Amino acid sequence: MPKSAATKKAAPKPKKTRPVIKTKSYAKLPSVWRLSVDSLKILWRRRWLFAGIVLVYGIVNLVIAQGFSSGLNVSSTKTQLTSLFQGHFSKLDSGLTIYALMLASVGGNSSSSGGGGFGYSLLFAAIASLALIWSIRNVSNNVPVKVRYAYYKGIYPLIPFLAILLLIGIELLPLVAGISLYVFALNYTIAVTALEKLLFIVIMVGLSALSLYLISSSIFALFIVTLPEMTPVKALRSARDLVRKRRWPILLRLLYLPVALLIVSALIILPFIIFASVIAQWVFLLLSLILLAVAVSYLYNLYREMLA
Repeated sequence: MPKSAATKKAAPKPKKTRPVIKTKSYAKLPSVWRLSVDSLKILWRRRWLFAGIVLVYGIVNLVIAQGFSSGLNVSSTKTQLTSLFQGHFSKLDSGLTIYALMLASVGGNSSSSGGGGFGYSLLFAAIASLALIWSIRNVSNNVPVKVRYAYYKGIYPLIPFLAILLLIGIELLPLVAGISLYVFALNYTIAVTALEKLLFIVIMVGLSALSLYLISSSIFALFIVTLPEMTPVKALRSARDLVRKRRWPILLRLLYLPVALLIVSALIILPFIIFASVIAQWVFLLLSLILLAVAVSYLYNLYREMLA
């Protein structure tokens, strides 16, 4: 006789298993030394190409944005500072002060542009950066490149590129606010005691860290937005995905770049300021063109390594 339903054994219920979530594994990022060497190799491989790109940028920027009269007279400034600094390191102190003034005056001379020198300098720097990015991408893929093609074909995503730059400028506001607040507190004796100064330092560091955290992804959107059929919003989303779970190692490699460029440029320009002040400003302008290409190459190389 068939067994009744009551006497049948109930089938065992399947055990619930948690879904396995696969996490994407990322390759280890190269050291800053390797990134620097690889970046310089790319530039040196086609040195005449990149020299032509930065030369065009330098001439246009000099004629339209800055003018041929320098905003800083190095010789007269050096003479004025000689009486202020005394001792064995007086020349070095005055040289470092003039170097700091040079950095502060970058893009600030508007004698030939009716007050809009900085805006023109920023626009021309963006155009030159696009030409460099397009050229470095093609050189890395062994595609023949000429200077005129770098400017003809490389600058088509100018508006999306400027939109990303504008966002980066907004993301820098917390850093600027933190530094300004700290300087204001010191100048107007709001922070007097050590505890009060420490409080403003903590606020400055916190706001600066916020800006650096945001920029660590947005800066790579500058390279992503140059790809075909790419919008600023898509580029920003892709950049955030690119730095996810490794933002701080990337940030350390980003912070290395301005520090290294400042040290290298100081070592090159200081002898000219001290011993050949007449041509120091022109050497500084030429050096700024070269360092722009180095910075773009370094950042693009880091971006390529992050894609691995």
